[in-house]
Amino acid sequence: MRKKIKRSCALLLSIMMAASYTGCSTQKATEEIPTLIEPQNEEVSTVKVERTDIRVYKSEMTRVEPMAEEVHFSMDGTVGKVYVEQGQRVEKGTLLAELSTAEYEEAIPQLESQLEELLEGFAEENEQTEKRGAQIESDIARLKREVRSTGGDARNYKRTELELKQIEQERFEVDKAARLEQQQKQETQIREKLAELEEMKNLSKLYSPVEGIVLNQPLNLIGRRFHEDDVAFMIYDESKMYVAANYYTEARFESMPEHYALINGERVELEYIELSDERLKELSVKSTPGSTASKRVQYRLVPKEGQKIKFGDYAVVFFVTQLKEDVLSLPIDVVTYDRAYHVYKYEDGSRKQVEVILGLKDNCRVEILSGVEEGDVIYAQH
Repeated sequence: MRKKIKRSCALLLSIMMAASYTGCSTQKATEEIPTLIEPQNEEVSTVKVERTDIRVYKSEMTRVEPMAEEVHFSMDGTVGKVYVEQGQRVEKGTLLAELSTAEYEEAIPQLESQLEELLEGFAEENEQTEKRGAQIESDIARLKREVRSTGGDARNYKRTELELKQIEQERFEVDKAARLEQQQKQETQIREKLAELEEMKNLSKLYSPVEGIVLNQPLNLIGRRFHEDDVAFMIYDESKMYVAANYYTEARFESMPEHYALINGERVELEYIELSDERLKELSVKSTPGSTASKRVQYRLVPKEGQKIKFGDYAVVFFVTQLKEDVLSLPIDVVTYDRAYHVYKYEDGSRKQVEVILGLKDNCRVEILSGVEEGDVIYAQH
Protein backbone atom coordinates (compact mmCIF):
# COMPACT_ATOMS: atom_id res chain seq x y z
CA MET A 1 0.00 0.00 0.00
CA ARG A 2 2.85 2.38 0.92
CA LYS A 3 4.54 1.69 -2.42
CA LYS A 4 1.33 2.61 -4.26
CA ILE A 5 1.04 5.85 -2.27
CA LYS A 6 4.67 6.73 -3.02
CA ARG A 7 4.18 5.94 -6.71
CA SER A 8 1.06 8.11 -6.86
CA CYS A 9 2.86 10.98 -5.14
CA ALA A 10 5.77 10.69 -7.58
CA LEU A 11 3.40 10.75 -10.54
CA LEU A 12 1.57 13.78 -9.17
CA LEU A 13 4.83 15.58 -8.51
CA SER A 14 6.08 14.84 -12.03
CA ILE A 15 2.86 16.14 -13.58
CA MET A 16 3.01 19.31 -11.47
CA MET A 17 6.62 19.93 -12.51
CA ALA A 18 5.76 19.30 -16.14
CA ALA A 19 2.86 21.73 -15.95
CA SER A 20 5.09 24.35 -14.38
CA TYR A 21 7.78 23.82 -17.03
CA THR A 22 5.39 24.30 -19.94
CA GLY A 23 3.88 27.49 -18.55
CA CYS A 24 0.67 26.04 -17.08
CA SER A 25 1.23 27.17 -13.49
CA THR A 26 -1.45 29.30 -11.84
CA GLN A 27 -0.75 33.05 -11.76
CA LYS A 28 -1.61 35.09 -8.65
CA ALA A 29 -2.46 38.76 -8.38
CA THR A 30 0.51 40.96 -7.53
CA GLU A 31 0.84 44.33 -5.81
CA GLU A 32 1.49 45.93 -9.21
CA ILE A 33 -2.04 45.08 -10.38
CA PRO A 34 -4.58 47.73 -9.24
CA THR A 35 -7.78 46.91 -7.39
CA LEU A 36 -11.19 47.47 -9.04
CA ILE A 37 -13.07 50.57 -7.97
CA GLU A 38 -16.49 49.16 -8.74
CA PRO A 39 -17.98 46.67 -6.24
CA GLN A 40 -17.32 43.04 -6.97
CA ASN A 41 -19.62 40.23 -5.84
CA GLU A 42 -17.75 37.38 -7.58
CA GLU A 43 -14.28 36.00 -6.96
CA VAL A 44 -11.79 37.07 -9.62
CA SER A 45 -8.12 36.62 -10.37
CA THR A 46 -5.86 38.81 -12.48
CA VAL A 47 -3.11 38.23 -14.98
CA LYS A 48 -1.07 40.40 -17.29
CA VAL A 49 -0.64 40.09 -21.00
CA GLU A 50 2.94 38.90 -21.44
CA ARG A 51 5.27 37.52 -24.03
CA THR A 52 5.81 33.76 -23.84
CA ASP A 53 6.43 30.77 -26.05
CA ILE A 54 3.41 28.79 -27.26
CA ARG A 55 3.93 25.09 -27.76
CA VAL A 56 1.46 22.66 -29.28
CA TYR A 57 2.56 19.31 -28.02
CA LYS A 58 1.63 15.77 -27.16
CA SER A 59 2.87 14.43 -23.86
CA GLU A 60 2.83 11.19 -21.96
CA MET A 61 4.09 9.85 -18.68
CA THR A 62 6.75 7.13 -18.83
CA ARG A 63 9.76 5.77 -16.97
CA VAL A 64 13.48 5.89 -17.62
CA GLU A 65 14.84 2.55 -18.78
CA PRO A 66 18.41 1.39 -19.42
CA MET A 67 19.66 0.61 -22.90
CA ALA A 68 20.02 -3.17 -22.75
CA GLU A 69 22.96 -4.65 -24.62
CA GLU A 70 22.36 -8.10 -26.10
CA VAL A 71 25.46 -10.28 -25.81
CA HIS A 72 26.01 -13.32 -28.05
CA PHE A 73 28.61 -16.06 -28.18
CA SER A 74 30.78 -16.00 -31.31
CA MET A 75 30.18 -19.68 -32.04
CA ASP A 76 27.77 -22.50 -31.35
CA GLY A 77 28.29 -24.58 -28.23
CA THR A 78 27.19 -25.62 -24.76
CA VAL A 79 27.82 -23.32 -21.81
CA GLY A 80 30.34 -24.87 -19.47
CA LYS A 81 31.28 -22.07 -17.07
CA VAL A 82 29.69 -18.80 -15.88
CA TYR A 83 31.72 -16.19 -14.02
CA VAL A 84 29.14 -13.51 -13.10
CA GLU A 85 25.84 -13.26 -11.23
CA GLN A 86 22.56 -11.47 -11.82
CA GLY A 87 22.72 -7.84 -10.73
CA GLN A 88 26.52 -7.80 -10.79
CA ARG A 89 28.21 -4.72 -12.18
CA VAL A 90 30.80 -5.59 -14.81
CA GLU A 91 33.48 -3.60 -16.57
CA LYS A 92 33.96 -3.62 -20.31
CA GLY A 93 36.02 -6.71 -21.15
CA THR A 94 34.92 -8.74 -18.10
CA LEU A 95 34.82 -12.49 -18.77
CA LEU A 96 31.15 -13.48 -18.47
CA ALA A 97 31.08 -17.15 -19.44
CA GLU A 98 32.61 -19.72 -21.73
CA LEU A 99 31.41 -22.66 -23.73
CA SER A 100 32.53 -26.18 -22.93
CA THR A 101 36.02 -26.73 -24.38
CA ALA A 102 36.56 -30.35 -23.34
CA GLU A 103 37.17 -31.51 -26.92
CA TYR A 104 39.73 -28.76 -27.43
CA GLU A 105 41.42 -29.49 -24.11
CA GLU A 106 41.96 -33.08 -25.23
CA ALA A 107 42.85 -32.40 -28.86
CA ILE A 108 45.38 -29.61 -28.27
CA PRO A 109 47.85 -31.68 -26.11
CA GLN A 110 47.56 -34.58 -28.55
CA LEU A 111 48.41 -32.35 -31.50
CA GLU A 112 51.25 -30.69 -29.57
CA SER A 113 52.72 -34.12 -28.76
CA GLN A 114 52.28 -35.21 -32.38
CA LEU A 115 54.05 -32.05 -33.57
CA GLU A 116 56.91 -32.59 -31.14
CA GLU A 117 57.43 -36.19 -32.32
CA LEU A 118 57.21 -35.10 -35.93
CA LEU A 119 59.83 -32.38 -35.47
CA GLU A 120 62.15 -34.81 -33.66
CA GLY A 121 61.79 -37.29 -36.56
CA PHE A 122 62.44 -34.51 -39.06
CA ALA A 123 65.56 -33.44 -37.18
CA GLU A 124 66.97 -36.99 -37.17
CA GLU A 125 66.12 -37.51 -40.83
CA ASN A 126 67.61 -34.15 -41.82
CA GLU A 127 70.79 -34.96 -39.90
CA GLN A 128 71.21 -38.17 -41.91
CA THR A 129 70.46 -36.27 -45.11
CA GLU A 130 73.11 -33.66 -44.34
CA LYS A 131 75.66 -36.42 -43.71
CA ARG A 132 74.77 -38.06 -47.02
CA GLY A 133 75.09 -34.71 -48.83
CA ALA A 134 78.46 -34.04 -47.23
CA GLN A 135 79.70 -37.50 -48.28
CA ILE A 136 78.70 -36.90 -51.90
CA GLU A 137 80.48 -33.53 -51.94
CA SER A 138 83.59 -35.19 -50.47
CA ASP A 139 83.52 -37.93 -53.14
CA ILE A 140 83.19 -35.35 -55.94
CA ALA A 141 86.16 -33.36 -54.58
CA ARG A 142 88.29 -36.55 -54.44
CA LEU A 143 87.34 -37.58 -57.99
CA LYS A 144 88.24 -34.12 -59.33
CA ARG A 145 91.70 -34.43 -57.76
CA GLU A 146 92.19 -37.92 -59.24
CA VAL A 147 91.15 -36.72 -62.71
CA ARG A 148 93.83 -34.03 -62.57
CA SER A 149 96.50 -36.44 -61.36
CA THR A 150 95.89 -39.37 -63.73
CA GLY A 151 96.30 -39.81 -67.47
CA GLY A 152 95.26 -42.08 -70.36
CA ASP A 153 92.46 -44.55 -69.83
CA ALA A 154 92.55 -44.02 -66.07
CA ARG A 155 91.70 -40.35 -66.50
CA ASN A 156 88.74 -41.21 -68.75
CA TYR A 157 87.52 -43.72 -66.18
CA LYS A 158 87.75 -41.16 -63.36
CA ARG A 159 85.91 -38.57 -65.45
CA THR A 160 83.06 -41.01 -66.04
CA GLU A 161 82.95 -41.78 -62.33
CA LEU A 162 82.93 -38.05 -61.54
CA GLU A 163 80.06 -37.38 -63.94
CA LEU A 164 78.03 -40.18 -62.37
CA LYS A 165 78.69 -38.78 -58.89
CA GLN A 166 77.63 -35.29 -60.03
CA ILE A 167 74.39 -36.75 -61.44
CA GLU A 168 73.85 -38.47 -58.09
CA GLN A 169 74.38 -35.12 -56.33
CA GLU A 170 71.79 -33.40 -58.55
CA ARG A 171 69.27 -36.17 -57.86
CA PHE A 172 70.06 -35.94 -54.14
CA GLU A 173 69.42 -32.20 -54.07
CA VAL A 174 66.07 -32.67 -55.82
CA ASP A 175 65.04 -35.40 -53.38
CA LYS A 176 66.23 -33.29 -50.44
CA ALA A 177 64.10 -30.28 -51.57
CA ALA A 178 61.05 -32.51 -52.04
CA ARG A 179 61.58 -34.10 -48.61
CA LEU A 180 61.93 -30.70 -46.91
CA GLU A 181 58.78 -29.46 -48.67
CA GLN A 182 56.84 -32.50 -47.48
CA GLN A 183 58.11 -32.01 -43.93
CA GLN A 184 57.12 -28.35 -43.99
CA LYS A 185 53.68 -29.25 -45.29
CA GLN A 186 53.10 -31.79 -42.51
CA GLU A 187 54.32 -29.33 -39.87
CA THR A 188 52.13 -26.53 -41.27
CA GLN A 189 49.03 -28.72 -41.23
CA ILE A 190 49.47 -29.55 -37.56
CA ARG A 191 50.28 -25.96 -36.59
CA GLU A 192 47.24 -24.66 -38.49
CA LYS A 193 45.04 -27.20 -36.72
CA LEU A 194 46.50 -26.13 -33.39
CA ALA A 195 45.91 -22.46 -34.22
CA GLU A 196 42.34 -23.26 -35.23
CA LEU A 197 41.70 -25.07 -31.94
CA GLU A 198 43.27 -22.21 -29.96
CA GLU A 199 41.07 -19.74 -31.85
CA MET A 200 37.99 -21.86 -31.13
CA LYS A 201 39.02 -21.97 -27.49
CA ASN A 202 39.32 -18.19 -27.42
CA LEU A 203 35.99 -17.74 -29.22
CA SER A 204 34.34 -19.91 -26.60
CA LYS A 205 34.96 -17.13 -24.06
CA LEU A 206 32.35 -14.40 -23.83
CA TYR A 207 33.39 -10.92 -22.67
CA SER A 208 31.20 -7.96 -21.79
CA PRO A 209 31.19 -5.39 -24.62
CA VAL A 210 30.08 -2.60 -22.25
CA GLU A 211 30.22 -1.49 -18.64
CA GLY A 212 26.91 -2.20 -16.96
CA ILE A 213 24.81 -4.50 -14.84
CA VAL A 214 23.89 -8.10 -15.67
CA LEU A 215 20.10 -8.34 -16.01
CA ASN A 216 19.42 -12.04 -16.54
CA GLN A 217 20.19 -15.01 -14.27
CA PRO A 218 23.47 -16.38 -15.68
CA LEU A 219 23.57 -19.55 -13.57
CA ASN A 220 20.59 -20.84 -15.55
CA LEU A 221 22.81 -20.84 -18.67
CA ILE A 222 25.10 -23.70 -17.59
CA GLY A 223 24.53 -26.76 -19.74
CA ARG A 224 22.40 -24.92 -22.30
CA ARG A 225 23.15 -25.16 -26.00
CA PHE A 226 23.58 -21.80 -27.75
CA HIS A 227 23.77 -20.72 -31.35
CA GLU A 228 25.45 -17.54 -32.54
CA ASP A 229 22.09 -15.77 -32.93
CA ASP A 230 20.91 -16.63 -29.41
CA VAL A 231 21.05 -13.95 -26.70
CA ALA A 232 23.17 -15.25 -23.85
CA PHE A 233 23.32 -12.16 -21.64
CA MET A 234 21.45 -8.90 -21.20
CA ILE A 235 23.59 -6.11 -19.77
CA TYR A 236 22.24 -2.63 -19.28
CA ASP A 237 24.56 0.26 -19.83
CA GLU A 238 23.83 2.92 -17.21
CA SER A 239 25.47 5.56 -19.40
CA LYS A 240 22.79 5.01 -22.06
CA MET A 241 19.15 5.49 -21.01
CA TYR A 242 15.92 5.67 -22.98
CA VAL A 243 12.21 6.32 -22.58
CA ALA A 244 9.46 4.42 -24.35
CA ALA A 245 6.83 6.61 -25.99
CA ASN A 246 4.43 6.78 -28.93
CA TYR A 247 5.92 5.91 -32.31
CA TYR A 248 6.73 8.58 -34.89
CA THR A 249 8.55 8.10 -38.16
CA GLU A 250 12.10 9.42 -38.19
CA ALA A 251 11.12 12.12 -40.72
CA ARG A 252 8.21 13.27 -38.53
CA PHE A 253 10.40 13.25 -35.43
CA GLU A 254 13.13 15.31 -37.09
CA SER A 255 10.60 17.84 -38.42
CA MET A 256 9.30 18.66 -34.94
CA PRO A 257 10.52 21.95 -33.43
CA GLU A 258 11.27 20.23 -30.13
CA HIS A 259 11.18 16.81 -28.51
CA TYR A 260 12.35 16.29 -24.96
CA ALA A 261 11.59 14.73 -21.60
CA LEU A 262 11.20 16.33 -18.20
CA ILE A 263 13.03 14.26 -15.59
CA ASN A 264 13.45 15.43 -12.01
CA GLY A 265 12.36 18.89 -13.12
CA GLU A 266 15.08 19.14 -15.78
CA ARG A 267 14.76 19.07 -19.55
CA VAL A 268 16.56 16.18 -21.29
CA GLU A 269 16.77 16.01 -25.07
CA LEU A 270 15.64 12.97 -27.05
CA GLU A 271 17.42 11.22 -29.90
CA TYR A 272 15.73 8.99 -32.47
CA ILE A 273 16.79 5.33 -32.46
CA GLU A 274 16.85 3.82 -35.92
CA LEU A 275 14.35 0.98 -36.23
CA SER A 276 15.01 -2.35 -37.90
CA ASP A 277 12.94 -3.50 -40.86
CA GLU A 278 11.37 -6.14 -38.62
CA ARG A 279 10.31 -3.52 -36.06
CA LEU A 280 8.89 -1.21 -38.73
CA LYS A 281 6.94 -4.14 -40.16
CA GLU A 282 5.65 -4.97 -36.68
CA LEU A 283 4.51 -1.38 -36.13
CA SER A 284 2.81 -1.38 -39.53
CA VAL A 285 0.83 -4.47 -38.56
CA LYS A 286 -0.14 -2.93 -35.22
CA SER A 287 -1.40 0.23 -36.90
CA THR A 288 -4.10 -1.59 -38.86
CA PRO A 289 -7.69 -0.43 -38.21
CA GLY A 290 -9.17 -1.90 -35.07
CA SER A 291 -5.81 -2.82 -33.59
CA THR A 292 -5.37 -2.01 -29.90
CA ALA A 293 -1.75 -3.05 -29.72
CA SER A 294 0.75 -0.49 -28.46
CA LYS A 295 2.90 1.37 -31.00
CA ARG A 296 5.55 2.46 -28.52
CA VAL A 297 9.24 2.66 -29.35
CA GLN A 298 12.43 3.73 -27.64
CA TYR A 299 13.91 7.23 -27.75
CA ARG A 300 17.45 7.69 -26.44
CA LEU A 301 17.98 10.27 -23.69
CA VAL A 302 20.81 12.75 -24.27
CA PRO A 303 21.52 14.41 -20.92
CA LYS A 304 23.74 17.44 -20.56
CA GLU A 305 26.94 17.26 -18.58
CA GLY A 306 26.11 17.03 -14.89
CA GLN A 307 22.52 15.84 -15.33
CA LYS A 308 21.85 12.80 -13.18
CA ILE A 309 19.41 10.26 -14.61
CA LYS A 310 18.86 6.81 -13.21
CA PHE A 311 16.89 3.73 -14.06
CA GLY A 312 13.25 4.00 -12.87
CA ASP A 313 12.98 7.81 -12.80
CA TYR A 314 9.60 9.17 -13.86
CA ALA A 315 9.62 11.20 -17.05
CA VAL A 316 7.11 13.29 -19.00
CA VAL A 317 7.86 13.09 -22.72
CA PHE A 318 6.93 16.04 -24.93
CA PHE A 319 6.67 15.99 -28.72
CA VAL A 320 6.26 19.64 -29.75
CA THR A 321 4.52 19.75 -33.13
CA GLN A 322 4.20 23.57 -33.36
CA LEU A 323 6.13 26.33 -31.66
CA LYS A 324 5.87 30.13 -31.64
CA GLU A 325 8.42 31.99 -29.58
CA ASP A 326 8.08 35.32 -27.77
CA VAL A 327 4.46 36.09 -28.67
CA LEU A 328 1.77 37.94 -26.70
CA SER A 329 -0.27 35.42 -24.78
CA LEU A 330 -2.78 34.83 -22.01
CA PRO A 331 -4.00 31.80 -20.11
CA ILE A 332 -6.79 30.10 -22.05
CA ASP A 333 -9.24 30.32 -19.15
CA VAL A 334 -9.36 34.17 -19.19
CA VAL A 335 -10.70 34.21 -22.77
CA THR A 336 -14.46 33.91 -23.21
CA TYR A 337 -16.61 33.51 -26.30
CA ASP A 338 -19.89 35.29 -27.10
CA ARG A 339 -20.21 35.55 -30.88
CA ALA A 340 -16.55 36.58 -30.73
CA TYR A 341 -13.55 36.01 -28.45
CA HIS A 342 -13.06 38.65 -25.76
CA VAL A 343 -11.40 39.30 -22.42
CA TYR A 344 -12.13 41.63 -19.50
CA LYS A 345 -9.45 44.29 -19.38
CA TYR A 346 -8.75 46.68 -16.49
CA GLU A 347 -9.37 50.26 -17.62
CA ASP A 348 -9.97 53.35 -15.44
CA GLY A 349 -10.70 51.28 -12.34
CA SER A 350 -13.29 49.01 -13.92
CA ARG A 351 -13.61 46.07 -16.26
CA LYS A 352 -14.06 46.56 -19.95
CA GLN A 353 -14.94 43.83 -22.42
CA VAL A 354 -12.39 43.81 -25.25
CA GLU A 355 -12.58 41.71 -28.38
CA VAL A 356 -9.41 39.81 -29.20
CA ILE A 357 -8.10 37.81 -32.16
CA LEU A 358 -6.53 34.53 -31.22
CA GLY A 359 -3.62 32.69 -32.78
CA LEU A 360 -1.89 29.47 -31.82
CA LYS A 361 -2.88 27.87 -28.53
CA ASP A 362 -1.57 25.03 -26.46
CA ASN A 363 -2.99 23.25 -23.43
CA CYS A 364 -2.43 26.27 -21.19
CA ARG A 365 -2.05 29.51 -23.10
CA VAL A 366 -3.26 31.17 -26.29
CA GLU A 367 -1.53 33.62 -28.61
CA ILE A 368 -3.19 37.08 -28.77
CA LEU A 369 -2.88 38.61 -32.23
CA SER A 370 -4.79 41.84 -31.49
CA GLY A 371 -7.07 43.56 -28.94
CA VAL A 372 -4.67 43.97 -26.03
CA GLU A 373 -1.07 44.98 -25.50
CA GLU A 374 1.79 43.68 -23.41
CA GLY A 375 1.32 44.55 -19.73
CA ASP A 376 -2.48 44.99 -19.89
CA VAL A 377 -4.25 43.66 -16.78
CA ILE A 378 -6.87 41.00 -17.57
CA TYR A 379 -9.50 39.62 -15.19
CA ALA A 380 -10.76 36.07 -15.00
CA GLN A 381 -14.05 35.29 -13.29
CA HIS A 382 -14.43 32.14 -11.20
